Amino acid sequence: MSDNEHKRHFWRQRFRVTIQEESTFHERRAYLLSGRRITSIVTGAVFAVMIITYSIVAYTPLTELLIPGYIAEQFREDVSFTRQQTDSALATLSVHEKYLSNIKSILRGDLPLENVKEDDSLQSVEAVIIPEAGEEDLAFRNRIGEEDRFKLRRGQTEVNGLIGFEFQPVKGAITSGFDLSHGHIGVDIESEEGMLVHSVDDGTVLMSDFTVEHGYVLVIQHKNDRLSIYKHNSSLLKEVGDLVRMGDVVAAVGNSGTQTSGPHLHFEWWVDGQPIDPVPWLSGATPE
Repeated sequence: MSDNEHKRHFWRQRFRVTIQEESTFHERRAYLLSGRRITSIVTGAVFAVMIITYSIVAYTPLTELLIPGYIAEQFREDVSFTRQQTDSALATLSVHEKYLSNIKSILRGDLPLENVKEDDSLQSVEAVIIPEAGEEDLAFRNRIGEEDRFKLRRGQTEVNGLIGFEFQPVKGAITSGFDLSHGHIGVDIESEEGMLVHSVDDGTVLMSDFTVEHGYVLVIQHKNDRLSIYKHNSSLLKEVGDLVRMGDVVAAVGNSGTQTSGPHLHFEWWVDGQPIDPVPWLSGATPE
Protein backbone atom coordinates (compact mmCIF):
# COMPACT_ATOMS: atom_id res chain seq x y z
CA MET A 1 0.00 0.00 0.00
CA SER A 2 1.44 3.39 -0.98
CA ASP A 3 1.84 6.28 1.44
CA ASN A 4 -1.05 8.26 -0.10
CA GLU A 5 -3.39 5.32 0.14
CA HIS A 6 -2.26 4.75 3.73
CA LYS A 7 -3.08 8.36 4.67
CA ARG A 8 -6.52 8.20 2.99
CA HIS A 9 -7.18 4.93 4.79
CA PHE A 10 -6.28 6.54 8.14
CA TRP A 11 -8.83 9.36 7.71
CA ARG A 12 -11.57 6.84 6.80
CA GLN A 13 -10.54 4.24 9.39
CA ARG A 14 -12.79 3.92 12.42
CA PHE A 15 -11.38 3.16 15.88
CA ARG A 16 -13.05 1.83 18.98
CA VAL A 17 -11.86 3.07 22.39
CA THR A 18 -13.15 0.89 25.22
CA ILE A 19 -13.04 1.48 28.98
CA GLN A 20 -13.08 -1.78 31.00
CA GLU A 21 -12.85 -2.73 34.64
CA GLU A 22 -9.41 -4.02 35.51
CA SER A 23 -10.53 -7.03 37.56
CA THR A 24 -13.45 -8.36 35.50
CA PHE A 25 -12.71 -6.80 32.13
CA HIS A 26 -16.34 -5.70 32.10
CA GLU A 27 -16.87 -3.08 29.47
CA ARG A 28 -17.99 0.18 31.05
CA ARG A 29 -17.96 2.56 28.08
CA ALA A 30 -16.98 2.52 24.41
CA TYR A 31 -16.18 5.36 22.00
CA LEU A 32 -16.13 5.14 18.22
CA LEU A 33 -13.59 7.50 16.70
CA SER A 34 -12.30 8.25 13.24
CA GLY A 35 -9.07 9.88 12.14
CA ARG A 36 -10.83 13.18 11.51
CA ARG A 37 -12.52 13.14 14.92
CA ILE A 38 -9.24 12.36 16.72
CA THR A 39 -7.57 15.27 14.93
CA SER A 40 -10.46 17.62 15.81
CA ILE A 41 -10.37 16.63 19.49
CA VAL A 42 -6.60 17.10 19.76
CA THR A 43 -6.75 20.45 17.94
CA GLY A 44 -9.60 21.67 20.17
CA ALA A 45 -7.73 20.60 23.30
CA VAL A 46 -4.61 22.48 22.18
CA PHE A 47 -6.64 25.65 21.47
CA ALA A 48 -8.39 25.35 24.83
CA VAL A 49 -5.06 25.09 26.64
CA MET A 50 -3.72 28.08 24.71
CA ILE A 51 -6.77 30.22 25.54
CA ILE A 52 -6.66 29.29 29.23
CA THR A 53 -2.93 30.00 29.40
CA TYR A 54 -3.36 33.39 27.67
CA SER A 55 -6.16 34.37 30.03
CA ILE A 56 -4.08 33.47 33.07
CA VAL A 57 -1.07 35.40 31.76
CA ALA A 58 -2.95 38.46 30.53
CA TYR A 59 -5.55 39.03 33.25
CA THR A 60 -4.00 37.82 36.50
CA PRO A 61 -1.11 39.05 38.67
CA LEU A 62 0.82 35.94 37.64
CA THR A 63 1.94 37.90 34.56
CA GLU A 64 4.68 39.68 36.52
CA LEU A 65 5.96 36.31 37.80
CA LEU A 66 5.71 34.30 34.60
CA ILE A 67 7.14 36.84 32.12
CA PRO A 68 10.66 38.12 32.92
CA GLY A 69 11.04 41.88 32.38
CA TYR A 70 7.30 42.57 32.15
CA ILE A 71 6.28 46.09 33.26
CA ALA A 72 2.79 46.46 34.68
CA GLU A 73 0.42 48.93 33.03
CA GLN A 74 -0.10 50.83 36.31
CA PHE A 75 3.66 51.25 36.59
CA ARG A 76 3.76 52.63 33.05
CA GLU A 77 1.04 55.16 33.90
CA ASP A 78 2.87 56.19 37.09
CA VAL A 79 6.10 56.69 35.17
CA SER A 80 4.32 58.78 32.52
CA PHE A 81 2.61 60.94 35.16
CA THR A 82 5.88 61.41 37.04
CA ARG A 83 7.65 62.42 33.85
CA GLN A 84 4.98 65.03 33.11
CA GLN A 85 5.21 66.43 36.62
CA THR A 86 9.00 66.56 36.39
CA ASP A 87 8.89 68.40 33.07
CA SER A 88 6.40 70.90 34.52
CA ALA A 89 8.56 71.44 37.61
CA LEU A 90 11.69 71.94 35.50
CA ALA A 91 9.87 74.47 33.30
CA THR A 92 8.68 76.40 36.36
CA LEU A 93 12.16 76.30 37.88
CA SER A 94 13.63 77.61 34.64
CA VAL A 95 11.20 80.55 34.67
CA HIS A 96 12.10 81.38 38.28
CA GLU A 97 15.82 81.17 37.53
CA LYS A 98 15.43 83.54 34.59
CA TYR A 99 13.41 85.92 36.76
CA LEU A 100 16.09 85.96 39.48
CA SER A 101 18.84 86.35 36.88
CA ASN A 102 17.05 89.35 35.39
CA ILE A 103 16.65 90.94 38.83
CA LYS A 104 20.37 90.47 39.54
CA SER A 105 21.28 91.89 36.13
CA ILE A 106 19.10 94.96 36.69
CA LEU A 107 20.61 95.55 40.14
CA ARG A 108 24.12 95.36 38.65
CA GLY A 109 23.13 97.89 35.99
CA ASP A 110 23.17 95.38 33.11
CA LEU A 111 20.46 94.54 30.58
CA PRO A 112 17.90 91.88 31.51
CA LEU A 113 18.95 88.55 30.08
CA GLU A 114 15.56 87.94 28.43
CA ASN A 115 15.95 91.05 26.27
CA VAL A 116 19.13 89.75 24.62
CA LYS A 117 18.66 87.37 21.69
CA GLU A 118 21.39 84.90 20.90
CA ASP A 119 21.08 84.93 17.11
CA ASP A 120 20.12 88.32 15.80
CA SER A 121 20.67 90.80 18.65
CA LEU A 122 24.14 91.90 17.52
CA GLN A 123 23.13 91.91 13.86
CA SER A 124 20.08 94.06 14.55
CA VAL A 125 22.13 96.54 16.59
CA GLU A 126 24.77 96.83 13.91
CA ALA A 127 22.26 97.07 11.07
CA VAL A 128 20.11 99.87 12.56
CA ILE A 129 21.68 103.32 12.34
CA ILE A 130 20.13 105.69 14.88
CA PRO A 131 20.11 109.28 13.61
CA GLU A 132 21.43 112.01 15.85
CA ALA A 133 18.81 114.03 17.69
CA GLY A 134 18.26 117.64 16.74
CA GLU A 135 17.85 120.59 19.09
CA GLU A 136 14.07 120.31 19.19
CA ASP A 137 14.26 116.58 19.93
CA LEU A 138 16.77 117.15 22.72
CA ALA A 139 14.62 119.86 24.29
CA PHE A 140 11.54 117.60 24.10
CA ARG A 141 13.41 114.67 25.66
CA ASN A 142 14.73 116.84 28.50
CA ARG A 143 11.24 118.17 29.22
CA ILE A 144 9.74 114.66 29.31
CA GLY A 145 12.62 113.47 31.47
CA GLU A 146 12.08 116.27 33.99
CA GLU A 147 8.34 115.49 34.16
CA ASP A 148 8.99 111.76 34.74
CA ARG A 149 11.69 112.49 37.31
CA PHE A 150 9.37 114.48 39.53
CA LYS A 151 6.20 112.48 38.82
CA LEU A 152 6.96 109.92 41.52
CA ARG A 153 7.58 112.59 44.11
CA ARG A 154 4.33 114.40 43.31
CA GLY A 155 2.37 111.20 43.67
CA GLN A 156 3.84 110.12 46.99
CA THR A 157 1.68 112.38 49.11
CA GLU A 158 -1.43 110.82 47.59
CA VAL A 159 -0.54 107.16 48.10
CA ASN A 160 1.77 107.20 51.12
CA GLY A 161 -0.39 104.69 52.93
CA LEU A 162 -0.25 102.23 50.03
CA ILE A 163 3.42 102.26 49.04
CA GLY A 164 5.28 102.97 52.27
CA PHE A 165 6.65 100.91 55.15
CA GLU A 166 6.52 101.17 58.93
CA PHE A 167 9.76 99.66 60.29
CA GLN A 168 13.12 101.39 59.98
CA PRO A 169 16.01 99.44 58.39
CA VAL A 170 18.62 101.11 60.63
CA LYS A 171 18.94 104.32 62.63
CA GLY A 172 21.38 106.96 61.52
CA ALA A 173 21.90 110.18 59.59
CA ILE A 174 21.19 110.35 55.87
CA THR A 175 24.47 111.32 54.23
CA SER A 176 23.27 111.10 50.63
CA GLY A 177 19.67 111.51 49.56
CA PHE A 178 17.52 110.26 46.72
CA ASP A 179 18.49 111.92 43.42
CA LEU A 180 17.43 110.42 40.10
CA SER A 181 19.28 113.09 38.11
CA HIS A 182 22.59 111.75 39.43
CA GLY A 183 21.57 108.11 39.31
CA HIS A 184 21.32 107.77 43.09
CA ILE A 185 18.07 105.81 43.41
CA GLY A 186 18.26 105.30 47.16
CA VAL A 187 19.51 106.91 50.34
CA ASP A 188 22.74 106.36 52.28
CA ILE A 189 22.23 105.99 56.04
CA GLU A 190 25.40 106.39 58.06
CA SER A 191 25.81 103.85 60.83
CA GLU A 192 28.50 101.98 62.71
CA GLU A 193 29.89 98.85 61.10
CA GLY A 194 28.20 95.74 62.43
CA MET A 195 24.93 97.47 63.32
CA LEU A 196 21.94 95.23 62.62
CA VAL A 197 19.85 95.86 59.52
CA HIS A 198 16.12 95.08 59.76
CA SER A 199 13.51 94.20 57.17
CA VAL A 200 11.10 97.10 56.72
CA ASP A 201 8.11 94.81 56.04
CA ASP A 202 7.05 91.18 55.64
CA GLY A 203 8.36 89.53 52.51
CA THR A 204 10.53 86.93 50.79
CA VAL A 205 14.26 87.19 50.15
CA LEU A 206 14.72 87.54 46.38
CA MET A 207 18.50 88.01 46.28
CA SER A 208 21.30 87.42 48.76
CA ASP A 209 24.62 87.77 47.00
CA PHE A 210 27.90 89.66 46.66
CA THR A 211 28.55 92.16 43.86
CA VAL A 212 31.79 93.99 43.12
CA GLU A 213 30.28 97.50 43.15
CA HIS A 214 27.69 97.18 45.92
CA GLY A 215 29.26 94.49 48.11
CA TYR A 216 26.87 92.24 49.99
CA VAL A 217 23.38 92.95 48.65
CA LEU A 218 20.04 91.75 50.01
CA VAL A 219 16.75 92.18 48.14
CA ILE A 220 13.35 91.49 49.73
CA GLN A 221 10.09 91.21 47.77
CA HIS A 222 7.05 92.58 49.64
CA LYS A 223 3.36 92.40 48.78
CA ASN A 224 1.75 94.95 46.46
CA ASP A 225 4.78 94.89 44.11
CA ARG A 226 7.11 96.54 46.62
CA LEU A 227 10.84 95.84 46.83
CA SER A 228 13.44 96.81 49.42
CA ILE A 229 17.19 96.70 48.69
CA TYR A 230 20.03 96.77 51.23
CA LYS A 231 23.58 97.33 49.92
CA HIS A 232 27.19 97.54 51.22
CA ASN A 233 26.54 95.15 54.11
CA SER A 234 29.35 93.43 55.99
CA SER A 235 27.39 90.15 56.13
CA LEU A 236 24.05 88.73 55.07
CA LEU A 237 21.92 86.74 57.50
CA LYS A 238 19.22 85.51 55.12
CA GLU A 239 19.27 83.35 51.99
CA VAL A 240 17.21 83.36 48.81
CA GLY A 241 13.70 82.05 49.47
CA ASP A 242 13.67 82.81 53.21
CA LEU A 243 10.47 84.33 54.58
CA VAL A 244 11.03 87.38 56.77
CA ARG A 245 8.75 89.35 59.04
CA MET A 246 8.77 93.09 59.57
CA GLY A 247 11.62 93.94 61.95
CA ASP A 248 13.60 90.72 61.42
CA VAL A 249 17.39 91.12 61.34
CA VAL A 250 18.54 90.42 57.77
CA ALA A 251 22.08 91.82 57.55
CA ALA A 252 24.79 93.87 59.26
CA VAL A 253 26.01 97.34 58.25
CA GLY A 254 29.35 97.30 56.47
CA ASN A 255 31.62 98.94 53.93
CA SER A 256 31.72 96.28 51.20
CA GLY A 257 31.90 97.03 47.50
CA THR A 258 33.85 99.52 45.42
CA GLN A 259 31.19 102.27 45.48
CA THR A 260 31.51 103.13 49.17
CA SER A 261 33.81 105.26 51.29
CA GLY A 262 32.73 104.29 54.78
CA PRO A 263 30.37 102.14 56.86
CA HIS A 264 26.78 102.89 55.88
CA LEU A 265 23.61 101.29 54.54
CA HIS A 266 22.47 102.12 51.04
CA PHE A 267 18.70 101.57 51.13
CA GLU A 268 16.40 101.54 48.09
CA TRP A 269 12.61 101.33 47.97
CA TRP A 270 10.89 100.22 44.73
CA VAL A 271 7.16 100.21 43.94
CA ASP A 272 5.73 98.75 40.72
CA GLY A 273 9.23 98.57 39.23
CA GLN A 274 10.04 102.25 39.95
CA PRO A 275 12.43 103.64 42.60
CA ILE A 276 10.74 105.76 45.29
CA ASP A 277 12.32 108.24 47.68
CA PRO A 278 12.06 106.42 51.07
CA VAL A 279 12.73 109.53 53.20
CA PRO A 280 9.02 110.11 54.13
CA TRP A 281 8.98 106.75 55.95
CA LEU A 282 12.47 106.88 57.47
CA SER A 283 11.45 108.41 60.79
CA GLY A 284 14.51 106.94 62.50
CA ALA A 285 16.90 108.46 59.97
CA THR A 286 17.64 112.18 59.95
CA PRO A 287 19.00 114.18 57.03
CA GLU A 288 22.49 115.43 57.70
